Amino acid sequence: MDLFATATDRATSAPDAPAEAAQRAETGRTPEATAALGPVRANRLQRIAGAGLIAAPLLFTAGMLTSPQQTSPGTAGYIESLAADPALSLWSANLLHYGWVALALGAIASIGLLRGRRGRIFLPITALLVAFGAIQMSGLLLSDWFLISAGNTLAIEDAVLMDANAKEWTSAIWQYTGMGGGLLGMGLMSLALARAEAVSWWIAPLGFLPWIAPGLVPGPVGVLAGLVCYAPLAVAGARLVAAR
Repeated sequence: MDLFATATDRATSAPDAPAEAAQRAETGRTPEATAALGPVRANRLQRIAGAGLIAAPLLFTAGMLTSPQQTSPGTAGYIESLAADPALSLWSANLLHYGWVALALGAIASIGLLRGRRGRIFLPITALLVAFGAIQMSGLLLSDWFLISAGNTLAIEDAVLMDANAKEWTSAIWQYTGMGGGLLGMGLMSLALARAEAVSWWIAPLGFLPWIAPGLVPGPVGVLAGLVCYAPLAVAGARLVAAR
């Protein structure tokens, strides 16, 4: 049975009861409900911005791969790693910054994947959550520019003190809301995309893992594993870009 046939097409075709029963058992939905979704009808801006869901994972991965390795723990170790190779550190910071920018645009565009009632509340809420978190995370990266300079012009103790004094309590709100919206939000939005039937439920849980995988598997292998975990976003972005 054609899942994307119109109501008229279905009315003029003979019913296939065994096939319909099998489809109901497999999906939990009637063929008519599935057919009602139809193709994605995103507008031009949504199709363009949808490319951000493809670009963001690539930019994040490139930013992580170029991030200087921290050889000692704590803030001092982080500043020293940035200051040791300023050019590479700036490449990493720029790639990560534009990754968050692309994600914010793509998240808003993902609403164009809605084709019916399913996900029409969940997806917009999670899309706004991700966009908000991405904006927060993008802004936080500005600190890398200052830490690179501080690490090369001040004694490391003074650079650490400067960083500590600059981070008063509102910066913690900025940081944790960014992490919650951006990192956790990607997983929730992946579930929302599955709810809207824009991506498969089989890959939706991967949306919670892109920033966890590199911590579980050290080195470039972990970063590349994280890239795979962006699959729900990349698939959604591809569907938006291909929409007509």
